[in-house]
Parts: sequence; structure tokens; C-alpha cells
Amino acid sequence: MAMTMNGTSLGELRNGAAPTEGTHDKLEQIRDLLYGEFKRDHDARLKAIEARLKDLEGDLHRKLDVIQARVEALASEGAAERRSSFDELSRSIFELGDRIRRISHD
Repeated sequence: MAMTMNGTSLGELRNGAAPTEGTHDKLEQIRDLLYGEFKRDHDARLKAIEARLKDLEGDLHRKLDVIQARVEALASEGAAERRSSFDELSRSIFELGDRIRRISHD
């Protein structure tokens, strides 16, 4: 019967025998040797992507704030221009009415 490093046989492992603490540690070491560098590289890439995404979100919020301020400024300018045009139209109508009165009284 084949034995693992800590004395548990392969048959026992196949039948669901729980590995001992030493076996678990050794499996973790093997797992780290096989996949550790990949996992560390993956984690580093993920952190870099998350940092970049956070920077992009900040940039996007700042740009949206600038756009919103510009839209509000344009809306205010448009409202001021409409008031000015309306005032000018009112003056023109008043002057036209005044001219019509003068013509009709002559």
C-alpha cells in the first residue's frame, strides 16, 4: 500500500480520509509553488486596474461637473438673451404704438 509523506495511504485519501495538518501545509506549499506567482501577478494586475478605474471615475466626475457648469452658464446666458430680446421687442412695440398715435392725431 502506497503511503503519502505523513503516513496516510492513497487508498485512505481516495476514500475520503481527511489529511492531517502536515499534509495540508505541504499541499499549500505545493499550491504556492505551482500557482503562487500567477496569483501574485494576477492580484497586482487587478489592483492596478482598480486604481486606474478609480482615477478614470474621478476624471469623469470632474469633467461632468465642468459640463454641468457650462450647461448651466449657457442656460443662464440664453435666458438673459431672451429677456433682452423681449425687452427690445417691447420697446419697439411701444415706439410703434407711439408713432401710430402721433400719426392718428395729426
